[in-house]
Amino acid sequence: MTTVALAGDLAEAFQQVSATAGVARIASPEGKVLLVGRAANLRKWAERNLGRGKPAKKGGRPPVDLSPVAGALVFQQTTSEFQQRLVYERWMAPLVPIDKRRDLKPPVFLRLDPDERFPRVTLHVGTPSDPRCLYGPFRDRKSAEKTSSVLHKLHRLRPCDFVFEPDPALPLGLGCVYAQVRSCAAPCLARVSEPEYRLLAAQAAGLLGGESMDGRPAWVARAGADAVVVAPRVAGVELYPVRAGAVLEERLVVADTLEAGLSKLSFDSPATPPDDWPWLLSWLAAPKRKGDFLVLRDGPA
Repeated sequence: MTTVALAGDLAEAFQQVSATAGVARIASPEGKVLLVGRAANLRKWAERNLGRGKPAKKGGRPPVDLSPVAGALVFQQTTSEFQQRLVYERWMAPLVPIDKRRDLKPPVFLRLDPDERFPRVTLHVGTPSDPRCLYGPFRDRKSAEKTSSVLHKLHRLRPCDFVFEPDPALPLGLGCVYAQVRSCAAPCLARVSEPEYRLLAAQAAGLLGGESMDGRPAWVARAGADAVVVAPRVAGVELYPVRAGAVLEERLVVADTLEAGLSKLSFDSPATPPDDWPWLLSWLAAPKRKGDFLVLRDGPA
């Protein structure tokens, strides 16, 4: 991270700014952050936001000029698109609470606990405090509900939230349309035993956290599973361990190839891991992102 004072000749200050990709912020003389941004060219970004960029087209909005109130420019060069996003998010975290960010959406998960007496699939919105029995993240409710619908067609789990004691003559079950059309295994009517129904739920959970499923985003897995972000750079790759949605940049591995770096990964996380799911989901869902997200499906739950 480099700091450039903006007092005096700005042209001389700009020469101290790298013309490469990275993250930068402009601060007031008192140290208050005025602007944070990601740039493909840090020098051009600085010139543009300090009134030395290209003039606006006729009738267009005048360019931003923070030079009268700016005291310093702080920048950090980055070596991959993912590192640039990571540094930006780390800089933004103390400035704007993540739940106040309009550019980010809370992640959505599906919850399914095969050990419950009569398991069912439910939605969980937001970063989970306990990732057990959760699968995701999904882009939004619509995506999660689509996967839930496919899951119910493959494994006839109950869609209701009723509490019951199984009985072949139970009015609750006899009056249920799902039981009538047999799209539900109807444990309420004792059409399957409790162990058999829990086996259905275990199979559904295995599909949710498995390698592939129609209509499910490729990155969806158990919320507590280990994963790795593979970010290409000019030479080789950067491997960022991810545990339960927290990016462990302190455990970054730089290697010539993915295979060479995997054996060096460590997933030791801090006592208070960061809440990265909202922005990590935004990165995952980006149509032109550069990098892969590999779930280590046999990692810890």
